[in-house]
Amino acid sequence: MNSMHKDIRTYTFAENSQDYPGFALKRMEDIYRNSNGAPDKPHRHDYYTIIFIEQGEGAHFIDFTEYKVEDRTVFFILPGQMHQLVLTREPVGWVVTFTEEFLIANSIPEKLINDIYLFNDYGQSPPLPISEKDMPVYRNLISQMTYFAGSLELYTREAVGSLLKLFLIQSNNHCSLHKSNNPQLVETSNQILRTFKKSLNKKYATAHMVSEYADEMAVSSDYLNKTVKNLTGKSAKEHIQSKLITEAKRSLLFSNISNKELAYELGFEESAHFNNFFKKLTGQTPSEFRVSARQN
Repeated sequence: MNSMHKDIRTYTFAENSQDYPGFALKRMEDIYRNSNGAPDKPHRHDYYTIIFIEQGEGAHFIDFTEYKVEDRTVFFILPGQMHQLVLTREPVGWVVTFTEEFLIANSIPEKLINDIYLFNDYGQSPPLPISEKDMPVYRNLISQMTYFAGSLELYTREAVGSLLKLFLIQSNNHCSLHKSNNPQLVETSNQILRTFKKSLNKKYATAHMVSEYADEMAVSSDYLNKTVKNLTGKSAKEHIQSKLITEAKRSLLFSNISNKELAYELGFEESAHFNNFFKKLTGQTPSEFRVSARQN
């Protein structure tokens, strides 16, 4: 992925759409043809993006992680995540984009965004596979969004918001890895995960230990680790490490900050500790990563 900070563009929603306030829906075929099949450059958005792929082939890079593009998959991209879609043939599908303000205006709850395996930050954004039997549900929701987004009737915004909410609910029902006969237990676990992820996004540079998050949530470190792993497949410790590594990579790729300064910004007392941590998890030193990433 290309590389200097000045080359990584952040697109605003105003640049993305001139049609509908806070929401846009585009066919992937049109996007592909308009660019003559050339892949987009690595970039960011200041809005949410859903890429619904009915048919596709290629690769999707999201925050330094490569995912295979396949038929019947859905990608969820958070504002601020760097991504690049490289397609090897013309796709069939849709790109749905919307703003935080659109969610608020349509009373779409935060937990639909924060819940398991939908929108995920720091390099953990695997696509959601859709079975053939469930595809008609997704196609129908997209079809109705298309109709109402192009309508001038009253309550068009509310109709589109309701359909987007249904799309998220449908996706969330499919992506849960952890099932239980006790709904209260499931909701409690989900709340713990949401609280942990929100706290991690705020405190990753000052809190590196699972115990610091567990104490804040009044649970044991072991319980927090197991709960998070049951829901996501990764322990709380692994999430903390992933967050630190991704933030480090972003800074190394998009700025000329020194390793010593970066180590301090990420809460490491010694730059040597940061270098050892980075190399242990990535196989490269921070300097080696910066050089190799900017050459690709």
